[in-house]
Amino acid sequence: MFGYMGKILYCDLTGGTHTVETLEESFARKYLGGNGFAAAIIHRLVSPQIDPLSPDNIVVFASGPVNGTPLWGAGRGHAATISPQTGLFFDSNFGGNFGWMMKRAGFDAYVIMGAASSPVYIMVDEGNVEIRDASLLWGRGAGETHEQLRGEHGGGIESAVIGPAGENGVVYANIVCSGSRVSVAGRGGIGAVLGSKKCKALVLRGKEGTSVARPVELKNEIRRSLPGLREKAKQLTDFGTPVLVKIINDRGRLGTRNNTKEVFDGADAVSGEVIAKLYKRKNIACHGCPVACGKLVDVPTGDCAGRTVKMPEYETIYAMGSMLENSDPVSIFNGNVQCDEMGMDTISFGVTLAFVAECLERGIISPGELGGDIRFGVQRDLSGAARETALRQGAGRLFALGSQELAKRFGKNAEKLLYCSRGLEIPGHSARGLRNMGLAYATSTRGGSHHDARPDYSEPETDPGFDGQPDYTFQSQNNTVIGDSLVICRFVQERVFGTVLNESYLPVVNVITGWNMTLEELERIAERIYTLERFINIRREAGRYRDSLPWRVMNEPIPEGPSRGRFCPRDDLYKMLAAYYRLRGWDEQGNPTEAVLQKLGIESGIT
Repeated sequence: MFGYMGKILYCDLTGGTHTVETLEESFARKYLGGNGFAAAIIHRLVSPQIDPLSPDNIVVFASGPVNGTPLWGAGRGHAATISPQTGLFFDSNFGGNFGWMMKRAGFDAYVIMGAASSPVYIMVDEGNVEIRDASLLWGRGAGETHEQLRGEHGGGIESAVIGPAGENGVVYANIVCSGSRVSVAGRGGIGAVLGSKKCKALVLRGKEGTSVARPVELKNEIRRSLPGLREKAKQLTDFGTPVLVKIINDRGRLGTRNNTKEVFDGADAVSGEVIAKLYKRKNIACHGCPVACGKLVDVPTGDCAGRTVKMPEYETIYAMGSMLENSDPVSIFNGNVQCDEMGMDTISFGVTLAFVAECLERGIISPGELGGDIRFGVQRDLSGAARETALRQGAGRLFALGSQELAKRFGKNAEKLLYCSRGLEIPGHSARGLRNMGLAYATSTRGGSHHDARPDYSEPETDPGFDGQPDYTFQSQNNTVIGDSLVICRFVQERVFGTVLNESYLPVVNVITGWNMTLEELERIAERIYTLERFINIRREAGRYRDSLPWRVMNEPIPEGPSRGRFCPRDDLYKMLAAYYRLRGWDEQGNPTEAVLQKLGIESGIT
């Protein structure tokens, strides 16, 4: 079968055993790979009644047909689980070198089940599978764990590991993937699920190649598209994602001071342009990527003083910078490194700190009750706070719970200060200022994620209103789910193929797989996968009542700046939801109908 290895590995950590399942071509063509494979496997194996941190939950790592080929941006992988932060389906696209190694090690997907009684890691070496003791790795940071594994197994391995945050059940713990550009399977607490299984790492080594049906035609497609990709991605190559800081702030849509406002006076100091000028050392890339959006920066002070480290992404600068009114880029460098070392999501961490800062400011909680203090506009040891959170020490014992759980504990209307959707903190693409993102966050199966429907920065400066947003959200979600199933870098996907599904995908898919897929079939795959994710969530009792937005987004207009006055009133959200449900063929409560499930070939799943 072209484009696939033809095998799925299942590791049962409870019994210390593993099995191999043949990947049928009919399944591959139905769910494509990555995101689709993960959703289908979770739907088949995980009961809607299970606790996310119980041994009955699973973690799926999956690749797609483009991975392992020379296609631009194809050095990616996908991971998914039932999230301990949201209680719902959650998936994440990651890069580095680990995604590239997944198929070389011989399998299209790796399914981790059960729970070990003591720390272990899974080693897959040229197709040979072992479950090994990880007692000496437990408690170590992610970078240290990568190094220890390389020292033990020699060159040629790639690893996906958890840090202390995952071991200690921080609800937004990540999985950190090795490579010259360290990448994470981020958000939603996938790392905490691995921690509950006592699984420290998945380690891979292999030399198997991905067979391509028509390799000459694939080379021609790559050659044709590469110049345009480089031109369109030039700002990412020069500055990385922090180039967005000034762009978004200039439009008055940069969440600031726990999103009480959306213009940050200190934005220039933490912008991509300033970081590149004062701190950048060189570009770094995921395996085989010509864009090289990652950067290394020199750190002059703090825990990382004298070191060259990974530059924080735009989302980290938003969460640890503008949301805290922190204009010191070096403090963000240090905090970002510590979050990576601890294996912890920077968005949820920073936005949770901002929520707590506002609760302190309003007297909802006192520093004594918190076990610490955090204030807006005051330089803070973000590295120390990240370490405390991962270890659940001091105020970190509360930060580790995430903002939604803290709002429940604090009471006193603290929920009105939240900036999250379905329990997941919202990233730096304004739910008030960007008209499409209100509906995007409300209908995202992941919660507060900008990787289902994507932010539309092409919208005009004049207010486009809400009428066109249901169709945009529907189209954008279908596009991203295909990108996550191929599996390909989002930046490459959007610059080469576009932001909606179109005919340009078909030459690449068909020359790799040898299929004769049509655009209609690709669109049906997208609808199938997204509806399946929704169905998983519905069966976990997450219906229309959770298709909502933060109180502030629906009740407090942006107070100042170019987007002044924008918000997403409840009535407008409800109108958009009704139109969106109709586009999906769901009922008025947002439930996929039996007719839609049958049309898409979605079975009832495990009970």
